[in-house]
Amino acid sequence: MRFSEKIAFLVTERRGLMWSTVVLIAIVSVGILVVFLRLDTEVLNLLPRGFDSVEGLKIYNSEFAQTRELTFALLCQPEDVDKLEEFAPKFVEKLRAQPWCVRVLAGSPMETPDGVRDLQRIALPLLLNLEPDDFDRAISLLQPQKIQERLAQLRQEIESGSPRPQIELTLDPLGLITPSLKPFAGNAAMETDQPLTSPDSTMRVFPTVTNQPSISAFDCQKLMKQVNVFRASALEGWDGGKLEVLITGRSAYVAEISLSMRHDIVATVLSSIA
Repeated sequence: MRFSEKIAFLVTERRGLMWSTVVLIAIVSVGILVVFLRLDTEVLNLLPRGFDSVEGLKIYNSEFAQTRELTFALLCQPEDVDKLEEFAPKFVEKLRAQPWCVRVLAGSPMETPDGVRDLQRIALPLLLNLEPDDFDRAISLLQPQKIQERLAQLRQEIESGSPRPQIELTLDPLGLITPSLKPFAGNAAMETDQPLTSPDSTMRVFPTVTNQPSISAFDCQKLMKQVNVFRASALEGWDGGKLEVLITGRSAYVAEISLSMRHDIVATVLSSIA
């Protein structure tokens, strides 16, 4: 019996067996798609491999760019601004307690000892951003005579009873931090008392660094599952009106897009089989 005759015989005489085989193949195919489907959301992988420039760009993109940052925001009603001010520290405390959270920026770095130390540590690299004339003036402050003049002036101010010199000696003893921050002086956000608050005070923003192991779609999905669990319980203790917890970032975007892509692929396969 020829192969075509065998197929015709099975289709006409063994319909139950044929339908069972088709259903089994469909189930196995869908299972393989769901379990082993790997969606590559990194556009840099489209570039040719083997080039140092491409590999360097990938390393920069994965290790140095803001790939593991999430931005949380609390949005309240205008009449609940005072309550949001009181609730924000509680929210930050809960956020910092999460196992996937490494660091939260909830205010000016100058408000914490660690922030002051970090600012002092990066002051020297920041000087390289200055214009040549400003850079020369800043470096001239390191001359022994300039240091003596500065210390003498601060001593006179301390003897006069001013508290500012003591703070300045603690934060910026050599006078280099102030000029190093000059490129940021025009930033309107830094001129406000609360740079992470909207002008009408109805929104507070909390940039957060996570410990996500990689930027793959599955790691993004895993992280966002944990974030959504936190989001569901983050508003405990809020006694005001409507309060929204907003989340954005690369991980949130990749997780949503990859899940949507998987759903579309599975739906397409099932519809083609049907």
